[in-house]
Amino acid sequence: MPEQLSTRDIASLLDVELWRVARLFETGTLPEPPRIAGRRAIPKAMIPDIVVALQKRGWIPSSQLEPAS
Repeated sequence: MPEQLSTRDIASLLDVELWRVARLFETGTLPEPPRIAGRRAIPKAMIPDIVVALQKRGWIPSSQLEPAS
């Protein structure tokens, strides 16, 4: 996995709609990451924060990311 991901990459990885990930940055819920060629370059270390923010908004259930038994 690359060190930086796009908003689209994160949405695909977490199986959520692209706009939901983008909205976290647009509303200031999460700090805006740097941009490369006009696109967000989201550090992969930020993924846990994105997951928590999506869960808090009810956009992904907590159980969605639990490992299968």
